[in-house]
Parts: sequence; C-alpha cells; structure tokens
Amino acid sequence: MTYLSFREYVLGAAKIGIGLGAVSILARWVTGNTIFGSPEALVKYGIFGGIGFALMGAVALCFFGLLGRRVRREFSEGMTIGDYLQGKLHPFGYWLMIILLLLTTIEAMFVQGMAGGVLLNILFGLPIPLGLLCFFVFSVLFAGIGGIRSIHRFAIVQIVITFAAAILIPVYFFIGKGVEHVYNGLRLYHPYLLVASNKEGLLFIVTGLLIGFGQVFSDQASWQRLYMMEEKKIVPTFLLSGLIFATVPLAFSSLIIIVIFTGGFDDIYSLMFDLVRKIDSMFLLVLFVLCSFGAIMSAFGAGLHSMISLMVNNVYQLFRPRATERQKIRTGYMLAIMIGAVSFGLTSYFKPTLLDLLFFFGIIYASLILPLIVIVWSRGKASNFILISAVVGQAAGYVSRAFVDPMKAIWIASFATAFFLVGYLSITWLWRRYFRTA
Repeated sequence: MTYLSFREYVLGAAKIGIGLGAVSILARWVTGNTIFGSPEALVKYGIFGGIGFALMGAVALCFFGLLGRRVRREFSEGMTIGDYLQGKLHPFGYWLMIILLLLTTIEAMFVQGMAGGVLLNILFGLPIPLGLLCFFVFSVLFAGIGGIRSIHRFAIVQIVITFAAAILIPVYFFIGKGVEHVYNGLRLYHPYLLVASNKEGLLFIVTGLLIGFGQVFSDQASWQRLYMMEEKKIVPTFLLSGLIFATVPLAFSSLIIIVIFTGGFDDIYSLMFDLVRKIDSMFLLVLFVLCSFGAIMSAFGAGLHSMISLMVNNVYQLFRPRATERQKIRTGYMLAIMIGAVSFGLTSYFKPTLLDLLFFFGIIYASLILPLIVIVWSRGKASNFILISAVVGQAAGYVSRAFVDPMKAIWIASFATAFFLVGYLSITWLWRRYFRTA
C-alpha cells in the first residue's frame, strides 16, 4: 500500500469523525484480553470479574477524552505521544518515558500473540508455536506494512462482526437452554460465582479501574487517534467508545456461563474448547472464529503500528533528521518485521496467563497515571522528578510482590508514586511561595 508521506502512514490523509473514530478506538480496545481475560476473571472473581473488565476500559476511555482535549489544544500538530512529550519533558524524562512506553506496548502485543496462538490451537489443533508464527506473519503484513488505511478498513468489518457475535451467540444459547435452567446450574455447580459480598471481587473492580486508567492514558495507539480526529469531536468520540465498550466484556463473560452451568472444568483453556464444541450452529461458529481473530489481530496491529510510528518519528528521526519520507516509511517496514520476530520469540518462550500478565504490568500502568496527568496539566516543561516518581512506584510495587498478592502490589506502586509525587510538588510549591520571593 503506497503512502506519499510518513505522516499519511501514521494518521491517514484526512481527519476522521465520531463514527469512524469510535470504530477505530473500539477496534483497538476490544482485544484478545477482552475475549479470554474477561472469562478468566469471571471464573476467578465471580460476577465482579466480568463487571471489573467492563468498567476498567469503559471509564478510562471516557476520562481520556477529557485529557485528550487539553492535549490537542496545547499541541495540535503532533502525530504520536512522543511528539507531545518532546515539548513537555526534558531530555532525561523524555527518554525515560520512551522506554516505559515501549515496555507497555510490548506487553500489549505479547498478550495478543498469546491469545492468537491459543485460539489457533483450540480451533484447528495447530501447535501453539506454529499458530503464533502464522499469527505474527499475517499481523505484520496487515498492520506494519499496510499502515493506517489497512487498520481502519479492517476495523469497520471487525466491529460489525464482534457485536454480531456478542449479541447473537448469547441470545441463541440462553433462549435454547433457558435462562432459569442456566441460573439453577450455576447455583448447583458454581455458587461462588453469584456471591455479591465477594471482597476479592470488589478489590478486582477497583484495581481494574486503576489498571485501566494507566493502560488507556499511556497507550500510544489511543494518543494517535487523538491526532486523527477533529478537536471538537474528541470528547464525544471517546465517551461513546467507552459506553459501547462496556457491553463487550459482559457479553463474552456470559459465553463462559453457557459452558460451566452444566458441571466443572479444568482451566480457562479447557473452557474455550468446550465453548467451541457447544456452538452447534456453523454460522455462529464461523462468526465466533472471525470475531476472535479480528479482535486479536486488530489490537496487535494497532499496537504494532503505534510502536513503529513512535520509533520512527520520535527516535529514528532524532538521529536522522534529514531522512526522506521514503526512508522513514522503509524504516517502518523493517521495524515491523523486527518487532514481529521479537514478539514471536517472547511469546514462544513465556507462558503466563492473561491475568498474570495484567497484574504484572499493572504495576507499571498504575504508577504512570498521576505522572502523566501532572505532565499534561503542567505549564511549560515538566520536571524529571515527575517521571522519577513513577519509577519509584514501580520499584516499590515489584519488590512488594514478594510479600503481598499481585493486586495489593499494584496499590503499593500507586501509593508510592503518589506519595513521592505529592511530596515533590508540595516542596516545589513551598519553595516558590516562601523562599524564592523572600
């Protein structure tokens, strides 16, 4: 797909409106984690698991629109989060943030790769390494080489298929089995899923909100979409996207209820096998397969494309300021292949569950929320200590994992960041208020 400039490769040729903007945002956030992670959370934390997954993305997207409006007013001609941070941070803080952004993007693509390999294994019996290879090759061609045009064209089809599956499959099963019959089966075999006073489930909801804010606020693909839209349409677009997104994790959680109401299970992957076997309509099975692959590939593609955009525009171009548009686009293609290969290697070697990954990287996300908000609302360049507070919080969180459970470690990271940041801002304010003027 031919692009005349690297800016066109990153943002497209024209601004997008509320409709395509919402589709693009949803295509980024309806992911393999939504399809596989929300059922896993339901099984582990009961009804609060599905609710937590729905809220963590929905609320964060709604509030990100408000933050994004200020970003666009302050710096309207950027392409990536890196463009904005170049003007807001000193060199040390800028490169520190670039490193953190690369880590979070690799995590997001890692999750999608795992989901893609598992799905190919469940559906077609492919060995997971071979399934991963097929997934990464196709994703690199689709998003890394195809660019934003390919991503947006695919997003429209993907969202239509996703919502068709999220509506039709649960309705088909609940009408066929009977809602009361399903409910009685849950009460008999899995009564813990229906406990409303589940404290661990409630903790998952509030922890999920913390992680969700960090994921969305630091997501490179979401920042790119800020610059694709007209400024006046940013808030309504993200608000609409958040409200629609809330329905998707709940719908996929309900699919697992269809499987478990008749008895026990071994693990979350065995549940997905059982779900595929229970879909006895060929039309609905094809719809589920297309929906799952579409969500995983779209999310991986958005992460890959945004990472390429950041690396070329905010790293490569700093060292090669005179690079031509063709050189930048060619470098983007080479990076797509390299990132795909690295992602394949990492995903083949490590085998954590999706919730394990969410909690592990949740420490980074939770520690980034306040620093990013302070950076956006700062006048002029923000101090390096603002981002150093995030590193302090991350260190506290990862050290505490040896002594407390993963969710508590996320809160420790968040509180450590807040304590360091508030302390620094208070000392700075007192110095300016009482000592500089003395």
